[in-house]
Amino acid sequence: MVVKKLRVALLITLVFLTVLAITLTKVATAQNSCSTPIGNCNYEVTTNGITPSYVAAYAYITNTMTVQSYNGLWMVLLLYNPDYSMVCYNPVVGSTGYWVQGVIFYGLVSGYPGGPGSTGNLYLSAWIVSCLTEQLVWNNTPSDFSQPTATNVPWPLVSGAHWYIIYYVGSNGLISQIYEEVYVPTNGKFYTLFINIQSQYTNRWYRSNVNWGGGANGGSVTFNSGGSGQIYYCSNVNLYQGSLAQNAGESSNVAYTQMYDQGTTCSMYQDFQT
Repeated sequence: MVVKKLRVALLITLVFLTVLAITLTKVATAQNSCSTPIGNCNYEVTTNGITPSYVAAYAYITNTMTVQSYNGLWMVLLLYNPDYSMVCYNPVVGSTGYWVQGVIFYGLVSGYPGGPGSTGNLYLSAWIVSCLTEQLVWNNTPSDFSQPTATNVPWPLVSGAHWYIIYYVGSNGLISQIYEEVYVPTNGKFYTLFINIQSQYTNRWYRSNVNWGGGANGGSVTFNSGGSGQIYYCSNVNLYQGSLAQNAGESSNVAYTQMYDQGTTCSMYQDFQT
C-alpha cells in the first residue's frame, strides 16, 4: 500500500512538471488598462521618475487564504510586474524591450489547498519576456521545471506567512538582481533566493504593480472568502501610488485597496482580501 501511494504521488508530480514545462514557454501578456482593483488589476507603485537602487514588495498574510478552485494549473502566484506599456510600447523611456518579472509560485502536490497536511513545490523565479515575440526568453529555473526551489513545502498562505520580492538596480540604471523570500510559520522555515539577471536580457525599473494570480499562461485562482493581508512597499526613494494597470494575464478574486502613507520610503502599503 505504501509503495502504491508513493507511485501515485510520483505520477502526480511528473504530470505537474510536464504541464508546467509546456505552458510556461509562453507567458500570457495582458491589456494594460483596467478600472477595478481586483485580481490582476492593481495600483502601480511609482518613484515619480527617480531611478531607485531597489524597490521591494512584501505581502503579509493576516488571515489564512485557502483555495476554492483553480482555472488552469493548480498554482498560486505572486507577481511583481513592470508596466507592460512602458516596457514594450514606449521606446521613448529607454526600454531595452525585455519585460523582467519577479514571480513566486506554489504548486499544490497533495492535500486540500490550505487544509491540514497539504504540501507542494515552491518556485522562486524570474521570467523575462521578449516584447518582440512575447516569448519567454530566460528564467532561472530548468526548462523542464524539474528543480523547484523547495519541495514538500506546507501551505504558504497561512496567517503569519509572508512572500517577498525585491528588485535591485545597478549604477547603470538596469535591474541587476531579484531577491525572493517566502516564510512559512507552519514549519518555521524561510525559503530564499538571489537571482542574477542576465545582462543581455535586463531592463530599467519601471513603475510596477503586484498581484495574486493562479495557474500560468492566463490562468486564475478563486480563493474562499475570509483571507486577507497587506502588501508593504519599500525603497531608498519615496514611493507613490500610480494608476490602475493590468500587467499580467494570471488573475484571482483578491481585491486591493488604495495605497496608504504615500510619499515615504518604506511605510506605503495597501490591504487585500479574498
